[in-house]
Amino acid sequence: MSLAAGIAPRLALAQIAVYDPANYAENVLHYVNQLTQIKYQIDQVKYQLQALTKLPSAPWRNVGQSLQTIGGVMGSAHSLGYAASGVGTTFHGYFPVTRPVTDWPAEQRSESQAAVNVFGAAVEATAEQQATVDPGRAAIQRMKQLNGTVNGHEQALELQNSAAVYSAEELMLLRQAVMAQTNIQAVYFASRVNEEAQRDEAARAALSLLATPQAAPPNVSLRVTP
Repeated sequence: MSLAAGIAPRLALAQIAVYDPANYAENVLHYVNQLTQIKYQIDQVKYQLQALTKLPSAPWRNVGQSLQTIGGVMGSAHSLGYAASGVGTTFHGYFPVTRPVTDWPAEQRSESQAAVNVFGAAVEATAEQQATVDPGRAAIQRMKQLNGTVNGHEQALELQNSAAVYSAEELMLLRQAVMAQTNIQAVYFASRVNEEAQRDEAARAALSLLATPQAAPPNVSLRVTP
């Protein structure tokens, strides 16, 4: 037998793989742990994305147009509405109190018309307020629905902000309603007080005129000469 023939079997035996069950099991466990960690990381990212998700449809409404319309109704030029330019000057012009009346029918008609105009504007403003009721009811109903399906802090914050904005809008509408009510009360009572005060002032002016001594008329001779 040659030397080469003797070496070949030894090389063949040296290439046989050795199977180690303990090492194999340890490697499998290591890979399983890595896969588990990756799954946890994926779940964490998924939860973070879910937490950042916006509401599918935020329960917003828009009362800006209604507020603007009410302001316009109560702000007609030269009227007694609270939003009118120079309303204080106009108010004192209609209700001077201490000035005697020179043309009672005309001034009374003018004051009555101004007061009725304010009452009419308040009615129109109330009608515009009514137009916001149905959208408000729908927004509240939507908030109730979303309250049971909120996922994550982002949606919770957005729903909370929606409720806060809704409350602020309601306060603005309520504020305008209170201003309109105060407006008509002020005009009504001012009209009543002014009517009595001017009547008394006119009576005092007439009495003062009657009590003023009149200058003696010059002597006039009625004698007729031929």
